[in-house]
Amino acid sequence: MDLPAPLLIFYVRNDGDGLLRIPALRAARTAFSRSHIVYGCQGRSSLTGMLRKHAAPLVDDFRMKPLSDILAEFAEPRRQKTVVDFRTGVPGLMVTGLQLLGRGVHYEPNFAGYLLSLRWGTRWTLRPEHNAWRYHRLIERLAGRHLPFDHRLDVPPAARTLARRLRGAGDRPLVLLGGNARGDKFMSEAQISAISGNLIDAGYRVLYLVTPGDGPTPQALVARESRLSVVGPELGLDVEAFGDLLLALGEMAAAYVGMEGGLGHLFATVMTPTVIVNNGANLERWRPLSNTVEVVTAPKRGRTAYVSDTPVEAILEATHRLLAAGRRDHAGARALSLYSP
Repeated sequence: MDLPAPLLIFYVRNDGDGLLRIPALRAARTAFSRSHIVYGCQGRSSLTGMLRKHAAPLVDDFRMKPLSDILAEFAEPRRQKTVVDFRTGVPGLMVTGLQLLGRGVHYEPNFAGYLLSLRWGTRWTLRPEHNAWRYHRLIERLAGRHLPFDHRLDVPPAARTLARRLRGAGDRPLVLLGGNARGDKFMSEAQISAISGNLIDAGYRVLYLVTPGDGPTPQALVARESRLSVVGPELGLDVEAFGDLLLALGEMAAAYVGMEGGLGHLFATVMTPTVIVNNGANLERWRPLSNTVEVVTAPKRGRTAYVSDTPVEAILEATHRLLAAGRRDHAGARALSLYSP
């Protein structure tokens, strides 16, 4: 009787960082073609639909439930089981490791620098700081060899057709703006209207992208800057189709200007030059996977930095510098390997 395929479970927080796990999933599908791969998470985020759409071809099952429930569901006694834990937080990873002791599960936790998961025979080295490389190197470590790193996403032809229609006729370069976000990361109505007005005066076609979260309303923006075009719920697209449209717009855009977060990661997959307004995140770990990024850091108000406090002049200076450079590349965005090729 044949043994069931080895079980490989990726367990994660479900957040905007999800797109940074795509290269690791691609590498795992390549390295472990015989394994039954399960992607597990809890909670939802604005990018849940996009992540599921692009992860689905790379995994066999997608489960939004606790890790213990996933292990119970796939509990064949003779099946080899591996859990790769992409979550952060050393105490939680240690607790999970202790819970899995004696259960016949190989546990590969996301400990920084491997200091708590180093094994004999492995050449020790620090992981690179970027989260996408950390995830990818977990898979390389498990496979024992170097694996291709590819974070790009494909764009459906229908999305490109709609993007061309929204872009409109003429040869004005396209700039995308995003201002909605959770917490203290959203841009203000005054910032968006001033940035869009400046860019329109400079000869650019500007689209404001309405996404979930707090921020200026489309009606208020258009009232302040009537030349600004808005793309959002009025199109009647579901989450996945809207995400595909954003990718298609990113392909043809000269730049995207917005906050550190999910949209920056999304546009990096189609190589969109980007201006990131940062409210204090560690961009060594969280930056978009692109070499064509300008970063503007918001000033602190006490112990907290608010994106809405960032001077418009600083954002525009970075935007015009990026547009003048006219570059669009991703050279060097690959993971370093623990193992010699």
